[in-house]
Amino acid sequence: MDPGIYKIIHFIGLIVLFTGLGSLIASDPKKPAAFRRPAMIHGIGLFLLLLSGFGLSAKLEIGFPGWMLAKLVILLLLGVMIVLIKRRVIPTPLLYLLAIILGSVAAYLGFTNSILLRFS
Repeated sequence: MDPGIYKIIHFIGLIVLFTGLGSLIASDPKKPAAFRRPAMIHGIGLFLLLLSGFGLSAKLEIGFPGWMLAKLVILLLLGVMIVLIKRRVIPTPLLYLLAIILGSVAAYLGFTNSILLRFS
């Protein structure tokens, strides 16, 4: 498959993940039925990101560099955020800020290293 297709799937996964996170933060954790669909959307986004990320890594034959490990840790943290949201351990504005910061760092790592891969 073309690496561009993997990138498109990766971006779609990113959009789906953050749509799910926003919906989870905005929903009421005391109503399990209202939490179910956003949690599924969140999980589908994570799956698409992992699938396309590892697929692109295999297609480009880059191995498993450190920046990719950092992105994997960030995805793990974004996955764990569902627990923080459900238990309301952190105030809502801080949850939004945490999601934005984690997403920004992951985007920075992906963007800077995709430029480096292009010129190598």
